[in-house]
Parts: sequence; C-alpha cells; structure tokens
Amino acid sequence: MSLLQELRENGDFIRIYDQSWHQLANGELVMVSDGVERYLAVSGDISSHFHGVRKSGYLLCPTNHENRLALNELLPFTAPVSFGREGSTFGFGDRLGFANTAQIRAVRKTNVRPVLAQQSLRELQLTSRSIEQVIDAAAYAVLQENYRAGYACDGDHLKTPEEVKAGIASGATMITLDCSLVLQPLADQTDEQWAAFYNGLPEQRRARDRADYLENDVADTLGLHFDVVTLAKLHWVYAAANALIRDVYFSALLPAGRPIDFEISLDETVETTTPEAHFFVAREMEREKVVATSVAPKFVGEFQKAIEYIGDLDELRATMSVHAAIAEYFGYRLSLHSGSEKFAVLPLIAELTHGHYHVKTSGTSWLEVVEVISKHAPALYRKMHTLALEGIDEAKRSYVVHCDVQKVRPLCEVSDEELPEYLLHNDSRQLMHITYGYILRHEDVHQEILHFLKTNRALYEAEAEELYDRHFSALRA
Repeated sequence: MSLLQELRENGDFIRIYDQSWHQLANGELVMVSDGVERYLAVSGDISSHFHGVRKSGYLLCPTNHENRLALNELLPFTAPVSFGREGSTFGFGDRLGFANTAQIRAVRKTNVRPVLAQQSLRELQLTSRSIEQVIDAAAYAVLQENYRAGYACDGDHLKTPEEVKAGIASGATMITLDCSLVLQPLADQTDEQWAAFYNGLPEQRRARDRADYLENDVADTLGLHFDVVTLAKLHWVYAAANALIRDVYFSALLPAGRPIDFEISLDETVETTTPEAHFFVAREMEREKVVATSVAPKFVGEFQKAIEYIGDLDELRATMSVHAAIAEYFGYRLSLHSGSEKFAVLPLIAELTHGHYHVKTSGTSWLEVVEVISKHAPALYRKMHTLALEGIDEAKRSYVVHCDVQKVRPLCEVSDEELPEYLLHNDSRQLMHITYGYILRHEDVHQEILHFLKTNRALYEAEAEELYDRHFSALRA
C-alpha cells in the first residue's frame, strides 16, 4: 500500500498536502496536518534518516531542525542556495514562521527569486528564534508547496566578522553586512580643514584617488563630482566601513568554500548616501576584488517601518537613477531596505534598475498576523494592543518612527468590529509593528498567538498572500 493510501485510510489527519508527496527510490514522504501541527510522514528505507513516532506503515516526524537536515539531504531543493548577481530578488521576513507558504504562492507568480529565510540578529533575539529555525520553517514550506525554483537565506544586518561567521555556520547563503557600527559621522570642519586632512593622507593614497575619482571618465559620465573636500569627507566616513567589508569578505565569505551572496548595507545611519559615496565604496571594493551581489544605500527621504514613503518622489527618482546607474556599472543589484508598504517607491526601483534589484521587507508578515487576529480573535488583539502601549517607549529605542500614541484612539472606545481599523492609521500601525518583541516576551500571549496561527493557517495565509501580491504588482507597475 502506498503512503498516501495508508494516510487516507487511517483518517488521522485533517490535511494531507498532496503536492508535497515525493516518491524516492527507497521510500515516500509527504507533509500532513492534524489541524494544529504539521508533520512529515515517511515510509520505506528513507525513514531511517528521520526521527519520529512509528505508526502502522510509516514514521510520523515532527517538522524540527534535525529532520529538516535529513530532508535537505534527500531533497536538495529544500535547502537554501545563493543567487549570485543576476536578476531580481525579494527578501521576506517571517518572524513567527507561518508566512513562508503565502510568500511562495505570491512569488511563484513572478520571475523574482525569493529570500525566504531572512532575519536580523535583533529580530531573532526579540522573537527567541535562531537562523536554523528560520531556515527550518522555510524548508518545510518549500516542501509543502513543492517549490523548486530555489530560495536563499539571509543572515541579515550582521555587523562584525564574528557575527558573519556564525551566520554562515548556521546555513546562511546570503550575508547582509550592516556597516553602521563603523560609519563615522561627519565632523564639523571647514573646507580648509577638510583639505588639510586630505593632504595629510599618504601620497600613494592620493595618487590612487586621482585615478579612481578626480580623473575618472566613468565618474564624469555618471555625473559625479569629486574634489579634495568631497574625498576627505568620504575617507572620514567610509574608510573603516571599507576595511570591514574587505575583512569580512576575505576572512569569512571566501573561506566558507561555497557561494554566498554579499550585500553591503549603508542605510542604517543618519547620513544619506550620496551617489559619490556609493561610487566610492563600490570602487574600493572593485580595487580590493571584493564581489558584492547588492548594495543598499540610504536613499533620500524617510523609509519608516510599516508606512508609505515620506519625501519628495521626484527627488528620490533623480537620485535613485544615479544609484541605479552606479550599481549597473559595477554589476550588482541595487537594494532597497524597509521596502514593506512602500508602494510609491517599488515601481521606481524596478524601472530604474531595469529589474535588477533586491527589495527587503520584514515586519509586514507580522502586521498581517496582527490584522488577522484583529478580525477573528478580538480578545487576543486587545491583549496585544495593551502590551504594545506598555512597550512602545522601549521599542522606539530600536526603531526610528513617528508613532505618536496620543493619536491612537483609546482601546476602550473601539468596538470589536472596529479593531481592524487600527491597521489603517500610521500611528497605530507603527505601534503594533515595532512592539512585537515586547508582546512576544509575554509567554502566555506568545503561545496564544502561535495557537491561533496553527489553527487558522488558511485565514492568515490568504491575507498574507494578498499583501505580497500587492507588493509584486507595484514592482510590475
């Protein structure tokens, strides 16, 4: 009797994910659900690779890390890969491990390649998860959806060589190096003082600068303007970042012995990244033979969490077009961070890069959790909202947002039917977005959220898929 026949006859499961079924030379496997938990059912000799409970005719296995590693060995398409420099990619955050199936359903309607497993160290700490667990969730979603086009894992916003090495050891196939710890704020100096600082640099360095910047025809073609004062400021701000990039690439990425995508994040800082600064960092990488797959500048305007872009779109278009030209010249993708809900900006980056972009999102999957709960579990939403108000000051220390809780309608004045309207207003939207760590710290509420998601997967997945469809529609606009 085949495994599928066995499972259907015993009737123990609410759902058998038929498209996850695989017949291998020495056994079968398929994903199933009892209405709360998902499992991997395995029969034949391949069951020796897994750990679980022996049933009549098969092994019922939890979807845990140990079994995910065995799954990766048997079905390599369930393991994360690197994408290199070509094409467009989209980074999906999934803070609780329930969004990946919806993300796959949305992305497979496009030609974009997904970074399904993506969490920063801050997010991992606030959600009490590990990179391994994030990959686990993505791998089982890939199996469930039988998605074979490949996905990546981003060790996101790592800041030191040690953090990068740990991310690689955990299975990351992409590293986003956050340079914010070493980007130096501009000193308050006169042009004469900047010129004196520059003239104090070694002659060999200044000779390189003449060739690379002051007399560079490519820079002129791109409309960039370098002079001694500009170069002095660039050395001041970016010298340590360039050294960190070089160190991480040669001490961590190359020794890994496997392809790893390398994104440079310049956006977690006060200073807007000028086109000249972008070119400066890119040229230094090229000279050092550091191969980046994407660079994320800090664009003009404000890319606050959970809300639309704040700023002059014409100014953004003008500067982004130069950043796109620089990325095109050096051969990597231009990256946009905090891309969630930036529906006015997404068409710009797709157009100006000719589809050679990386867009990074994160908290949008969490906000869909909040929205679905507000519609279907109002008592739970009220607990979350109350905790969010308690934790907002703490959360604001990690996120730059405009959120003004004085503009958030008091919870006692809102009926259950009106609760979803909180997610339509910027202040209450940001309130619920950035306080996830404080909310999840309360274990009873955390477990209640997880139970809701486990028993209402279809509701959540439908909402999340629709939201990601809107992001991809904007990228195609």
